[in-house]
Amino acid sequence: MDKVDKEILKILLQEEEEDDEILLLHLSEEKRKQHDPLFTKRSTEGYHEILINGHLKNNEIKFREFFRLNRNQFDFILNLVTDDLTLNPTFFIRKPISPEEKLAVTLR
Repeated sequence: MDKVDKEILKILLQEEEEDDEILLLHLSEEKRKQHDPLFTKRSTEGYHEILINGHLKNNEIKFREFFRLNRNQFDFILNLVTDDLTLNPTFFIRKPISPEEKLAVTLR
């Protein structure tokens, strides 16, 4: 292989790598655009927001019937496990499920 062939090969490999990067970028943008309303409305229409915050938090009797714990017991357990259940936001998970929501689902 002479010097010219090596240069041509080098340029072709660089172009192929650039094409791969462009393709990956395009694919990741498509993934970000795919938002199901089920997930985007979780903060306003989700299980925790409607049932727990809307109905059970202000009614101690219903709260106890639902979780088999009173609010103080629930808060005590939540304080014990919050660090273990906390997930920091990332590029892919912008609003992770809160420790309170995770505990509520686990106890139910």
